Amino acid sequence: MALQSPRWLPWHFGGTGGHAVPDSDVPRPNLGESGATNASYAQKEIIMLKDRTIMAVLAAKDINRAKDFYRDKLGLEPSESMEDDSLLYKGGNGTGFLIYQTENAGTAKNTQMGWETDNLEGEMEELRGRGVVFEDYDFPGLKTENGVATNEWGKSAWFLDSEGNILNLSQRA
Repeated sequence: MALQSPRWLPWHFGGTGGHAVPDSDVPRPNLGESGATNASYAQKEIIMLKDRTIMAVLAAKDINRAKDFYRDKLGLEPSESMEDDSLLYKGGNGTGFLIYQTENAGTAKNTQMGWETDNLEGEMEELRGRGVVFEDYDFPGLKTENGVATNEWGKSAWFLDSEGNILNLSQRA
């Protein structure tokens, strides 16, 4: 099933809590007599971000428990601690993720971060050996077998971290 592109121009994710707000509520610079529209301003923002490094942000109720999980189960060490209650991890190709302590951890019901691999079954076997349990799903359009969903795009598997965040491994066909 092909993903549909969202209609992003009329909305801006900002303010507190990251909720969508109407574009008319977002402050814009004075564009003067240039005739530029909010849509062209939004397009300039998108172009500016296209070459920027992307970093995922995950929540943890217990930052020390999360640190132990990422070290013991996934073999990852934080590259730095930004504050007492947050950890920064570096990945390949300039990627990374931040884990910060909050009571909101584990409340999202969607995949929050994933890794792309060229050997899904090998990665799963290694992670299972470290105690990672892969989820099984049976939804319309998504059914896993032994933890793996397969479609035209490739194969994917999901697991939970110690904080209830849904993480993903994927391999393109």
